[in-house]
Amino acid sequence: MRNNSFDVIRHFAALMVLISHHFALSGQEEPGIAGYNSLGGIAVIAFFSISGLLITHSFLNAGSVTDYLAKRVARIFPALIACAFIMTFVAGGIFAQGYITGPSALIDFLRISLFGHAAIDEITHGFIFSESFNGSLWTLKIEFAFYLLVAAALSLYRHAATAGAMLVAFCIATCVLGNAPATALTQKLAVYGGAGIAFFAGSLLAFYKQYLSARHRLAMTLVACLGLIPFATGTPVAGVVITLCICLATLSLGLLYVDHTIRGRFDLSYGIYLYAFPVQQLVINKTSLTFVPSMIVSALIVIVLAAASWIWIERPALQWVHRRSKARTNQVMTPS
Repeated sequence: MRNNSFDVIRHFAALMVLISHHFALSGQEEPGIAGYNSLGGIAVIAFFSISGLLITHSFLNAGSVTDYLAKRVARIFPALIACAFIMTFVAGGIFAQGYITGPSALIDFLRISLFGHAAIDEITHGFIFSESFNGSLWTLKIEFAFYLLVAAALSLYRHAATAGAMLVAFCIATCVLGNAPATALTQKLAVYGGAGIAFFAGSLLAFYKQYLSARHRLAMTLVACLGLIPFATGTPVAGVVITLCICLATLSLGLLYVDHTIRGRFDLSYGIYLYAFPVQQLVINKTSLTFVPSMIVSALIVIVLAAASWIWIERPALQWVHRRSKARTNQVMTPS
């Protein structure tokens, strides 16, 4: 499981989200698979696929549920809270006159830090896309909910059948919602269902290491999934079949190619994902740069912020929780 290129894929997916959102935030249509999802949505499916596999593997190898949850909290919240602070008190202080001196900034900071809607109207008023200052954060509450669901379900029955049942449930729900009369609620729930399909397909595969180590099977799966996508597009089961294909193709590719460049050295993907949307909002709406230059400038700023987040927030938080976990393990193993 350690010999993979998931770190590279996560970075690539984070940049795909940035590129896709740049179209939307500039008032243009996002690229993607017609009738299925945008480029950014496809990248999110890749994220959830990798997360489902690795998070389930982490739970199965954790010393306790407490250790598992501590690591999940350390991965999500410190960087999110820092991002929420920068969005509200730094960006708000610069781009929204009088905002940080009133109660709104603190309320927005607390709400965003706890997975709330990242709408800061004082900043985004008059923007091309004014509904949210950071429209990417919706996935984090879904991701964390899946972490809790894995812990609860596998604590009750530690077997592949548990992940399989979750996968089937999300497939059925997504298919039903995707073919129901289109409303804002059904469309939102169908998107959540697609994330669940990707996550629990990855979760199910965590129980089948023998499959994950067979390179010829991985290669065949990758080719078959990519070949099936055009045939599933536009069908009533597209939301299920294409999501499964993207999930399996992502995991197969990640396990076929072993990365020796960045694996274990750094992970800027989360920081890129956190900061891309608000930075793009400001660059697009507060400068006179055209489409491509504004995308390049946004990407450069985001990479710097992501690097700072990794060096000063994410890595120290992860190192601290791993030290605590190791100390507890050693304490348990030491005879009294």
